[in-house]
Amino acid sequence: MDAIRFYSRTGNTEKLANLLGEQLHVPAKSIDSPIDKPVDRLFLGGGVYNMSADKHLKAFAANLDPEKVKEVFLFGTSGSVFTIEKQLTKVLKKKKIPVADDHLFLHGVMPKMGNINGHQKKEIEAFAKETVTQ
Repeated sequence: MDAIRFYSRTGNTEKLANLLGEQLHVPAKSIDSPIDKPVDRLFLGGGVYNMSADKHLKAFAANLDPEKVKEVFLFGTSGSVFTIEKQLTKVLKKKKIPVADDHLFLHGVMPKMGNINGHQKKEIEAFAKETVTQ
């Protein structure tokens, strides 16, 4: 079983999460929806705000139950080259939750513009296919 959770202030990461969910046939939900049942793969995403992952997303990751999450795949959006990868990986490793090497970060996605282009949609499709074959 898989799950998708995201935190999005501007709607861009939500759009990415929904596109990913379509590819994986998994509903994308905000971090307001807890992980109640065990999942093999949790796709966890967020944007970069002031060069950092949002505190709500970090708190969600810090509160994950390692008995319920076998592996996390990170994804996110950013208007720059920064990602949430290092910050969330650090939090998840403290919880002893493995983080997959595969991740998806879309850059150049400007706040509230929802400008995920055709090339980036192909990246989403490729990421979904890569994670299914693992």
